Amino acid sequence: MNEEEKVLPRGDDPPGPPRAPSARADPPGRPSRSARPRGRPTNRRGLNHDPQNPSPTSPFPASGRAERWRSPWLVSAGLLLILILLTVDVLASGPLVAADHHIRAAVQARATSPRWLWLSQGRLAPAQLIVDLGNNQVAIPVLAVCALIAVIGRRTLRPMLAAAAGVVLLLATVVPAKILIGRSGPGFGPVPAGSLGVFPSGHTSTSSVCYGLAVLLLVPVLPARFRAPAVAAVAAVCLLVGLALVWCDYHWFTDVLAGWALSGIIIQVCLRLAPPPAPGPARSRNNHGTRPG
Repeated sequence: MNEEEKVLPRGDDPPGPPRAPSARADPPGRPSRSARPRGRPTNRRGLNHDPQNPSPTSPFPASGRAERWRSPWLVSAGLLLILILLTVDVLASGPLVAADHHIRAAVQARATSPRWLWLSQGRLAPAQLIVDLGNNQVAIPVLAVCALIAVIGRRTLRPMLAAAAGVVLLLATVVPAKILIGRSGPGFGPVPAGSLGVFPSGHTSTSSVCYGLAVLLLVPVLPARFRAPAVAAVAAVCLLVGLALVWCDYHWFTDVLAGWALSGIIIQVCLRLAPPPAPGPARSRNNHGTRPG
């Protein structure tokens, strides 16, 4: 080491011109990183990320397009479109009518075979008992009892109003449609003027509206662990009623489809009279990540 060289203390810069500022330094007029307010971390698009909620949430209000796609009336509109298409096809003897005949031939070939006769032969046969679940004398009292339980549990008369509206809408839609369309059942001749036809299926509509509306009115008062099984069980019953009607040769398959579509519309309308209760304070705290006590 030369004598002219000096040993600098560690951490000191050598003499010379000052260093240029780093490229990562904050520009003039912008607060430093340490002085910026700390909040939720944001990504490059400006979306907030909550550690408790991994899905990004926009700082701006949600657009109306997303709300429209979530609207329950879209389901009713889709069901109404299906019902209209089925009705037009029946009146015009379209391709679905031909499909009905093929479905009936295939089902009855199996239903009338000796191996499967026990399902529908006799008044106490399993398929006949399932069909009876669609009778007014069975389905409407079940709906009334469930609506009464919902009234007591929710302390409002709205469930009873929804149940009454369901029965009224059933009578106001199914009976006139049967008379106006006048479709003859499988194996029967033309329907006389002013008589009831088979389109849409009355048993399918009655069972779906009454049992479906009954369980949906009871869901808010049921324990949480029983809600999903109850809805699934009722959906299975409504499905079995429609299939049993085709198996026993009481209805065409499109009659059953129309009954299901009409039932969905009626249920949607009736639930507007008895919407589910709003979540309480404890539930809203849990939604923000607080563990229930």
